Amino acid sequence: ALSGLPVQRISTEVVRHVYQRTRGKITIIGVGGVFSADDAYEKITSGANLIELITSMIFEGPQVVGEINRGLVELLKKDGFSSIEAAVGSRNPLL
Repeated sequence: ALSGLPVQRISTEVVRHVYQRTRGKITIIGVGGVFSADDAYEKITSGANLIELITSMIFEGPQVVGEINRGLVELLKKDGFSSIEAAVGSRNPLL
């Protein structure tokens, strides 16, 4: 199976597409190439409600989860969001 960085861009595009097609009415899990808070935030702001990761845990260890969470807090603050829910789809406005 193919996972990790090779699928990062395409998996984010799938999140964007599904978010648009469903008008944000279903739970979307962003997966594929999540190695940092920036990667997770890109999927969230594209429309993902949840993030799944495994490859980064294999290569970087379980502490990567805490690092991503701390980074997400900073990114949310920087963009003026009080929660992840508020950031979902914020860079993928529904047409």
